[in-house]
Amino acid sequence: MDLPILSALFAALSLALYVLLDGFDLGVGALLLLQRDEAARNHMIDSITPTWDGNETWLVMTGITLFASFPIAYGILLPAFYIPVVIMVLALGLRGVSFEFRVQIKQYRRRWDLVFGIGSVAAACMQGLILGGLLQGVSVRDAYFSGSVLDCWRPFPLLCAITVLTAYMVLGSCWLYLKATSVARRFAEQALHVTLPTFFVLFGLACFTAPLIQPGIRSALLTHAAVMVTILGMMVIAGMLVFTGVRKGIGHQPFVGALFVLSLGIIGLTVLIFPNVIPFRLSIWEASASRLTQIVFLIGAVCVTPVILTYSAFAYWVFRGKTPINGWEG
Repeated sequence: MDLPILSALFAALSLALYVLLDGFDLGVGALLLLQRDEAARNHMIDSITPTWDGNETWLVMTGITLFASFPIAYGILLPAFYIPVVIMVLALGLRGVSFEFRVQIKQYRRRWDLVFGIGSVAAACMQGLILGGLLQGVSVRDAYFSGSVLDCWRPFPLLCAITVLTAYMVLGSCWLYLKATSVARRFAEQALHVTLPTFFVLFGLACFTAPLIQPGIRSALLTHAAVMVTILGMMVIAGMLVFTGVRKGIGHQPFVGALFVLSLGIIGLTVLIFPNVIPFRLSIWEASASRLTQIVFLIGAVCVTPVILTYSAFAYWVFRGKTPINGWEG
């Protein structure tokens, strides 16, 4: 049994679940900055209140997997992306603080909404910056990071940062279209008409640029050309489902379509970089921990993951349906 592959698959799964689940509440947070109506902002926040903090569990699981199963990669990636990781963690913490304070101190609610929105934008952009830095290439020498902490602050990672932020805003708009009513739902529909085309333009630009700056991507695209073309075609179809769902007033279709768009993007990235844990620099076997460590970690993952999945599924089931106008406590 190839234990490093199992650990890598678990890391990919937990990261995908984080992007899909926390992505929509980061998107809702970013959209708060564009909404002036206080009642609509309250409704937007209420739509993510029952689930937003639990979604971040999957980011923690991804970090633990990297640390436990691929310590060499962890030791390379942390110094390479030290600045964006610190900013992301602080931004996520800022979101948690602002979320609680906006409830307790109502006269300053607009200010805390701004803090929550800024934290959401910062966290999303840092995640995109890390992704762009990985695809651009991390400097590695003798299993150590040999580049500069500023390497990820180049044009391509910055393009990826904006692309990821836009993708989250698409997902957040679709979530609001599914869960919200009245003003907030109309706002989500308007946002989708801007964010979805913008995302596809930015995504297309990133796809065009990536092979130009990274030979490994160019080689992988040639090797998996048919698969990548199929994935891109399916992403376009999923994007069309979002628009048709909005036009026909089908509440769930835009959100499902957006989930498919991001899922296909994640699958495409996985195809491009497999079997590397650090793209085009270090394979999962070269970065793997000992067999005993892998076994202990996977046993823990098998025990813990069903609990997290059950809790998450229960939360989404209990708070299914439209978000009440006066909130879940109203």
